[in-house]
Amino acid sequence: MQPTSNQSDQALTAPNARMLRLTFGFVLVTSLVCSLYASFNARGLYSDAAALLVVIFEGKSFFVSGTRATVEILRQVPIVVLSKYTSATLFECGQVFTFVMLTLPTILCAVCWLIAPRNQKAWILFPLASLLIGFAATSMHAVGEAAIATSYCWILLFMLLFNTRSMTGQALFLLLCVPAFQLHEGTFPMTVVLLLSIAMRVHSAVGHPRERVFVGLASLLLVTIFANQIRSIMYPLFPDDRAHILQGLKHFEFLYVDHHFNLPLFTGVMAMCTLSAVVFVYATRPAEKAMRDAKMIVVAWALFALAAILAAIMIEESFSPFAQLQARYHPPMISAALGTAMILLLRFRLSDRLWMQPATFFILISLCAAQAVADVAATRRWNAYVVDLQSRLANGRGLIPWETTLQTADAAADINWRLFEIGWVVPFTCIIFAPNGIVNAIIDLPKGTTFRPLDPERPDRLPALRGINYAPYKRFLADRRSLNGP
Repeated sequence: MQPTSNQSDQALTAPNARMLRLTFGFVLVTSLVCSLYASFNARGLYSDAAALLVVIFEGKSFFVSGTRATVEILRQVPIVVLSKYTSATLFECGQVFTFVMLTLPTILCAVCWLIAPRNQKAWILFPLASLLIGFAATSMHAVGEAAIATSYCWILLFMLLFNTRSMTGQALFLLLCVPAFQLHEGTFPMTVVLLLSIAMRVHSAVGHPRERVFVGLASLLLVTIFANQIRSIMYPLFPDDRAHILQGLKHFEFLYVDHHFNLPLFTGVMAMCTLSAVVFVYATRPAEKAMRDAKMIVVAWALFALAAILAAIMIEESFSPFAQLQARYHPPMISAALGTAMILLLRFRLSDRLWMQPATFFILISLCAAQAVADVAATRRWNAYVVDLQSRLANGRGLIPWETTLQTADAAADINWRLFEIGWVVPFTCIIFAPNGIVNAIIDLPKGTTFRPLDPERPDRLPALRGINYAPYKRFLADRRSLNGP
């Protein structure tokens, strides 16, 4: 299932080899820089991550539930260490948590470069595309486990395709499959891709006892993993999650919510269509005509990418954090499509020239630039929200009704306040971002919220957190209650 040596050598000796290294480095560095910028004000604490951070910091231990233990342990290790063995504050742990959640998908995909043989490094373009098309569309919801789990699956796929001919490689692959039992149920499409890759090796295993044993063991492991994932989908730990996912799919909330749209998702889908068009013209037309058509496709894409960059900077409605939350299963779906394409290209030994073209590199680099601008714009919106939140907390006293925070004299702040609303998380966010760790006020949950894991009306049950002082809040709350009477 590997390309012929001639094809690989041609790819490596062409000028494309330099462009390949440039593309890999550009995507890697850009992603890490964007993640670092997002970590300054702990952007990753949007949504459930705020509550998860508080629980980990308070208990100084891992918080693991359901079938996602592998992902949880990978991203929680730094926070457990910092909370247990250092004097890092809650907010500083939030900064590190953000950086870890945002960089893990990139780092895991980058490992694929090390796994691919020296003359087949070009296949790194597929996991890179999965980052730019899949993860970028949901990076605002950094706490979503599916992106990290999907990147882990890319490592398994590269191992299976390029590094399981030796006994050592086969043993390592089987060992790496064990954590996949507790990876994430949403990655079942990638498990199907891995099974497809194994199925392609069944014929070659005939007459080779060791290969036959490996294919049998790998198939058994992957089928069991797949069955476990399907079972978790059918019987989820939190039944409401499935209803929310189905609602998001039915109403296209992963793309458009409350007059705001998920620009990175739209940009990524257009890039995938463009890449497919380039492959199509090179596969179906003579070289000269294909090159001319590919140039026209690239020009059209360049105009679109420029429009996407301008939209991220100038159009307020191009930012939708809730749509990115609803797109949290986008990474495994996109990666499954790319992984399948990669397997078929290898299986049928199609020429690298179909996809490793200057047009491909240009599309990926410009896509990276467009997604980076959108990511920086999202961080700037989050930073403005945090400044506004801290101002309200510093000037507030006691328990603040949620409804009173929705209308102020600042229209931009009000929009951000509405966009970042995740009702039950609000009290956790108020504690994490309390200026200097001094809690003067906590914003109450919206009326009608039934899920109240942290009830600000019960000051005796507030989490005991190092560096957080609740005394002013408790005093203001008691004074208000005494004035209002029993």
